[in-house]
Amino acid sequence: MEKGLTNITSATTTTLVDFDSLNGAVNSIHVTNNSASNAVTIGLYLHDGTSANDSYFIKNLVVPTGVAFLLTEGLGFNTDVLSLKIITAGTSPDVSVIIR
Repeated sequence: MEKGLTNITSATTTTLVDFDSLNGAVNSIHVTNNSASNAVTIGLYLHDGTSANDSYFIKNLVVPTGVAFLLTEGLGFNTDVLSLKIITAGTSPDVSVIIR
């Protein structure tokens, strides 16, 4: 899969941007619920290796079927010390994430 494009088809935690892996700033994050029948619950957060320090952009956002959202503000972070992760929860999640 190409860098910046992620498809998630299970209830899981996925690393979108790992430590030391991104060359350039994150300008936008586009998340789509591709499911025709199930809502998905999303958490999008910065992780420094310690769960106690996780800092959420979004927590427990329920995204209805066929709905997308776009984040464009306040997305800069230092990949030397932080990674970007997403949690997907619900019945048979089908989520696409595009990072630019």
